[in-house]
Amino acid sequence: MKKYIFLYVLSSMTIWGASTIFADSEKKATPENQELWSFSYFGQEDYFHRPSDMAYDTARSLIYIADGGNNRILIFETNGQFVRAIGKKGQGPGEFSRPTGLCLMKDSRLAVADYGNNRIQIFGPEGEHDKVINTRELHVADLLVIGKEIFTIPSYGISGYSLNMQLKENSQPLVNVLDFEGNVVRTITTDAYPETHPFIRAIKHRVSMAFSPEGNLFLPFFAINNVSVFSPDGKKIEEFERPIPFKPLFPELLRQTTSKDRIAMAAKVDMVNHSAHIGEDGHLYILTFVESFDKLIKKRKKTEEMPPIPMRVDVLDSTSYKTLRSIEMDSNVRAFTPLEKNRLAYIYEDAEGELVFKGIYLKQ
Repeated sequence: MKKYIFLYVLSSMTIWGASTIFADSEKKATPENQELWSFSYFGQEDYFHRPSDMAYDTARSLIYIADGGNNRILIFETNGQFVRAIGKKGQGPGEFSRPTGLCLMKDSRLAVADYGNNRIQIFGPEGEHDKVINTRELHVADLLVIGKEIFTIPSYGISGYSLNMQLKENSQPLVNVLDFEGNVVRTITTDAYPETHPFIRAIKHRVSMAFSPEGNLFLPFFAINNVSVFSPDGKKIEEFERPIPFKPLFPELLRQTTSKDRIAMAAKVDMVNHSAHIGEDGHLYILTFVESFDKLIKKRKKTEEMPPIPMRVDVLDSTSYKTLRSIEMDSNVRAFTPLEKNRLAYIYEDAEGELVFKGIYLKQ
């Protein structure tokens, strides 16, 4: 069996592994926001490792973090106080192998995409294990529970891209919709970006998800300036581009080499939309890359170090799709979630390479 190695390349820079791996970074001032808390360790000098997603439980005022590298879910209060951790590395009930996505259900139960174990796990409000949903050969990297169905995407956060080397079609599902037994009941697809090469096809079809109060499913594309809007039954309603300060490179295969025991692939790609949430105000929040890697690489040639990756959160009206405001963030944000009362929480990598958990109040 051949071993696949994937390189994500833009201009003369190569990024190994998942596209959320960053080099150096620096703290970026956010003068229009008030810092509520900021720390890199908690409890008994515990640290974050490869966080992938965050979710907010409005009813209980709790923040959940998928701490993927540590194979656990962390819970914090909205003042930054640590509450408890759920899970550890393993394959048993309540154990994880690289959890990448979270969804808070209406009854405060928590659904977790247990990516490395090919399953979804459900937990009760106090962290008690409730249910395992095996997804068989289907990877689930993030999820939304809508009614009696689970909307899933195969690539999110630290999961990397989802490749299907055997697929001969020129597209692959954006979303797989499952029942609570793990069966695929339908898929949501697009014919907008046809591609037969499995690596480029996977890049073009990577999206994040958010579900609006009006009942629309928003799918921001990771490497393309496109937000597509679908009904839950898979009917496409609309698609739109957003005003961003650079023109992204369209994903393109750079090279592919084959040896006796491995295949290596490289591609040129920009990153546009990192992840998305619907806030308690009903608005769509999208974590957005602000600068092209091509420009960052030119800076790198002068300094010999990869500069920080600037990011912001754009807040959009979920009916008109107009941008209401842009929230300046620290560089190299890994995960975020809007809270209530004009607050927002996120994790970013600082100049020393430490992961910092931060809460801010958004001034009007």
